[in-house]
Amino acid sequence: MFKVLKNLFSLPAEQGEQISYQKAVAALLMEVMLADHHVTDEEETQVKRLLRDVSELGDDVDTLFEEARAGVEQANDLYQFTKVINETATLEQKMSLLKGLWYVALADGNLDAHEDHRIRIISELLFMPHSEFIQAKLFVQNELKSD
Repeated sequence: MFKVLKNLFSLPAEQGEQISYQKAVAALLMEVMLADHHVTDEEETQVKRLLRDVSELGDDVDTLFEEARAGVEQANDLYQFTKVINETATLEQKMSLLKGLWYVALADGNLDAHEDHRIRIISELLFMPHSEFIQAKLFVQNELKSD
């Protein structure tokens, strides 16, 4: 899964593009983390772990994390982030992103209705079939149960 997400991060950004793929993915992860207005250490750690696993930023993950958080707080909608991903990402890459969003939502052991709703909106903006939304959710829930 992380290999596919990593490929998403390595896609070349078009000239003049204001939001990089990396920042778009980070912003969507951040959106889920902030959805219930209660950020736990587990959620924050999960977002940073996902960013570290799929990028080659190393210590710069903290910088990307803070930039994404500020960007999300200033954003009017999710479209500006999903548009960047839709322009190049494959269905497989989008599915990996969806799983990453579920990992963040379930990091604290509690799935809040706001987190579920936010992921549903992101899934729709990524033009993902509802069946893929459910499959990603069930995959992550099952994987977390087995740990």
